[in-house]
Amino acid sequence: MKNYKLHVSEGFKDTYGNEMLVKKEIEARVLNVFESYGYELIKTPTLEYIDVYSLDGMQKPDLYNLINRQGEVLALCNDMTASIARFVCSNNSLALGAKKYCYIADTFRYPRLYQGKNHQFLQAGVEFIGAKGLEADIATIALAYETMRHCNVCDFTIHLGSSSFLSQLFKDFGIEEESRKEIYSLIDSKDYVTLRGLLSKTLNEDKASFLIDLMLKCGRLKYLENLIKELDGMSSLNELLYLKDLYNQLNALGISNIIFDFSIYSYAEYYTGIIFSFYVEGAKKSVISGGRCDKLFKHYGKDLEDIGFGLDIDVLASYCLSNHLIDVTHKKYLSISDKESFILEHKENIHLREKGIIVSEVKFESIELALDYAKENGFDAVIEYKNLESKLWEVEKC
Repeated sequence: MKNYKLHVSEGFKDTYGNEMLVKKEIEARVLNVFESYGYELIKTPTLEYIDVYSLDGMQKPDLYNLINRQGEVLALCNDMTASIARFVCSNNSLALGAKKYCYIADTFRYPRLYQGKNHQFLQAGVEFIGAKGLEADIATIALAYETMRHCNVCDFTIHLGSSSFLSQLFKDFGIEEESRKEIYSLIDSKDYVTLRGLLSKTLNEDKASFLIDLMLKCGRLKYLENLIKELDGMSSLNELLYLKDLYNQLNALGISNIIFDFSIYSYAEYYTGIIFSFYVEGAKKSVISGGRCDKLFKHYGKDLEDIGFGLDIDVLASYCLSNHLIDVTHKKYLSISDKESFILEHKENIHLREKGIIVSEVKFESIELALDYAKENGFDAVIEYKNLESKLWEVEKC
């Protein structure tokens, strides 16, 4: 029988060193931005009843679940929006009006196919509850934009789409409700070969080709304007005009790196309006994803609008590390002393730490052993306290 004491379960990893420091720095920066915009920090349980993440009585296949001692089925946090919806709808004492919540939390999901993918995700995000209309959509995307900037990320694109546009377009094209669910699933999995086959059975060649092109192509303002011309007279046109208005308002705020992309979809099938994703070069998935989900809260007993986004700290930290965008380096000293200089060592090291220097006190029998240890573990110097005096030994870099 295999012994797992020294193994980590598939889809999980240990985090340490500079990667851990960068993640903590990102957490601090994004929380500072969220709170400066009036968002209140919330923490929900890591374990919830499985019903919290099961919409319309259907259990999501990506849930991590377990049974407690009472025989109740629980699930690890799968979706912070759902947890916050449960919190808001179960607290009747909450004041009426818009509520703003922000969070940093680990979420857990089984991927469809493993292929080396993570099962645990460190997320930061916001939910703007009870807010509707263009102004709230603008404010949320602008907040996501500022969050990226405060993490020193400037080279990114915002992919903007609309669930309501796709829904209305399918109605315009006469696609039945049952077929729409399958189409959404194929869009989500990027299976455009199967999608083309399905569309060819229900639509004429022009409409089928139009929808496939919509999934495969994206573009900037000119692309949107061409779509507006093509769909003139259809009810789905209003959704495109809304996106153009949204673009113009964001552009007035200095946010112009927008690409219109109607292929973006999400594991969270409750989006009802705009959908957006932020991408950086080299990342396999979006750094930020979000959108409007005005129907979600009905599942928990209250009819409330909501728009929000989640930031994948794991992806952002990896990008910031590889591009040296966040500096987490500090001078790092190893401190040793003899018995006579023990009190002096502690007093002097307090002053060094006040200057921002990391000082680690470890006992060694000789300065030679201390220098070898310091070299192997990334210290800049060894400070030796001996005979009530101190001496700084620079460490030779590897």
